[in-house]
Amino acid sequence: MYFTPFAPAIIPYTGFATKALQIYSFEISDLNDCLKWPLYVYGVVAARDVVDGNRNLLFSCSRANGQVVTEKDPFLHLTGPSRAILAEYPVDFEVELRIKDGTECQDKALRSSANHHSFASADSAVFFSCLCSAELSLQTVYSAVQATILSIRLVGGESSFEYGGQVSCSSYTEGVNADACREVVLIDCDEKFLEDGLDGYISLSRNVVTVELEGSLKITIKEYTKSRLVANEAQLDIPAQHCQVSKKECVLGGHNVVVLIAWSLLVRDKLDNLMMG
Repeated sequence: MYFTPFAPAIIPYTGFATKALQIYSFEISDLNDCLKWPLYVYGVVAARDVVDGNRNLLFSCSRANGQVVTEKDPFLHLTGPSRAILAEYPVDFEVELRIKDGTECQDKALRSSANHHSFASADSAVFFSCLCSAELSLQTVYSAVQATILSIRLVGGESSFEYGGQVSCSSYTEGVNADACREVVLIDCDEKFLEDGLDGYISLSRNVVTVELEGSLKITIKEYTKSRLVANEAQLDIPAQHCQVSKKECVLGGHNVVVLIAWSLLVRDKLDNLMMG
């Protein structure tokens, strides 16, 4: 969020609206005959771009806090990226995943490799191993800015989300059917959604997305019933900005929903930005 505090007319020359990636999902498929669903998966999925060369974590779980992946739901629960992934140059994706199987020394390496992705072939990065295949679903967004969802808060009304819910978002531009845009799932849970002591704030698994500067971000909030049907649903449309913070409100069931989003242009080189102070 380097450029969030600036006014639009005085943003430094190191800020750009440029090509960046939108990360959607990471799916495990085509298991070898020696593996059976469900899998207890842990490890790291990360991206490295030219901004600083550091790992930008998309998924990170220790052995003690891994994820159960099933044939019905073969997707990792992503928690990143922590900042927009620049796509002007090829991006390296690193996958180091293991399967818990008895003691730690018995665990299997599900996937351990790097993928130098040049985006010549559109919307996915595919990984193969002797045990399985995996696909990272993504999209290159042109003239992109970063949207960081600072908070989503339910104000007023009686306690709800007893049976969970979903928060998702999608980026769209004028002339494109918004309903056809792919969604980024920020959190999806079928257990009690709001934790005691959080004062109505929803804890998101992901909070950084990439948005076309001339477009908008649509946020969708759903409350589930006990049978996982949608009891209540609300949507907010927020036009993209170079900088500053957007505040939007809507009504969901008996609650007012308040959403805060920080906007920022992107950095091409972190060192240049640091030299600007």
